Amino acid sequence: MLLRKPSNHKMKSRKSRRKSFSFWLYIIGVFAMRETEAAHHSHEILFTAVGTSKTLLSFTMVSFLDDVEIAFYDKKHQQLVIKEAWVSHVLGADFIEDQQYKLMHNEIDYLWALQNWVQNDTLGKKNHTVQIWHNCHLERDIHVSSRIWCAVDGEDFCQMDEQISHWVAKKPEAEPAVLLAEEIYCSKKVKRYLEDYCVQPMRKVLQYSNIRDNVPPEVTVSWHHAPDGNVTLSCTATGFYPSSILLHWEKDKQLVVWGQESSSGILPNIDVTFYLQITLKLQSRDMEPGYTCVVEHSELETPAMYHVPVKPAKVGPWYMTLSILAVVTMLLSCAAAFITWKKRKTESTFSGSPGSANK
Repeated sequence: MLLRKPSNHKMKSRKSRRKSFSFWLYIIGVFAMRETEAAHHSHEILFTAVGTSKTLLSFTMVSFLDDVEIAFYDKKHQQLVIKEAWVSHVLGADFIEDQQYKLMHNEIDYLWALQNWVQNDTLGKKNHTVQIWHNCHLERDIHVSSRIWCAVDGEDFCQMDEQISHWVAKKPEAEPAVLLAEEIYCSKKVKRYLEDYCVQPMRKVLQYSNIRDNVPPEVTVSWHHAPDGNVTLSCTATGFYPSSILLHWEKDKQLVVWGQESSSGILPNIDVTFYLQITLKLQSRDMEPGYTCVVEHSELETPAMYHVPVKPAKVGPWYMTLSILAVVTMLLSCAAAFITWKKRKTESTFSGSPGSANK
């Protein structure tokens, strides 16, 4: 059989088809990711006890659904407070009463934890902190994962999740507690507990309504000259919810594969939305028109493209004016202080001279 080398035209056609196929795979992957992000929900419950081996000083519980606080309990008032009236209605009076009863009796369990989990405090006079954190996750109303872990004085103590199916000590001092937990709180009991008090309440609330509205990101793009002579591009997305988001750089609709890229990571804002900034450091010779920051979020129908401005970010005139006024004010204050000091110095010298004593 005679094999012929493909012509250049055929080779270019194959490369074009490969690029087109890769592009559509990318689009399909992004669409699937956005659909998954929109269907993901989480429920987190944090118990915190503070006290000594003899006294429980403080005991609180905070419940978060999709990063929003929905319930709170503290030892002082011994009352489970549901933040929203409609959430209270959905959960039902019986469930809330049952939870409140269990929380009141949990205080004894957490005092026991302070007595048995804390090490190297024989006198029992120091305050210590015990925390237990539960979380569970739904994906399209399907329970996909849950976890429970414990900490003493801010350090991991022990944990259990569905993948492990048994308690794991995170430090040697936790071994006795883990052996006891395996007997009293085996994996089946923990799974049932998380299903009843983490997964099912989340399902009830979400079937009624989302705990909060999804919000698209606000995006700004800028660039400036770095002190080392290079150029830094910045793309900032803020105020978005849920937290899942993708940001990347392109040049002339091609992924940027050069330069030094860095990210702040997704961070929370004070209003329970999120923030992310990515930067791209380039050499001055690589700074040309055509750079774009591409943003993908579940609240955006298609990926949004934000072009890098032609001119670098500059300091506004108002800022320069304020800076000049501040410098002038500081100089005048220093001059006034110097004049006052000089005047007092002169008066002191004059009053202490021999001539002044004879008057």
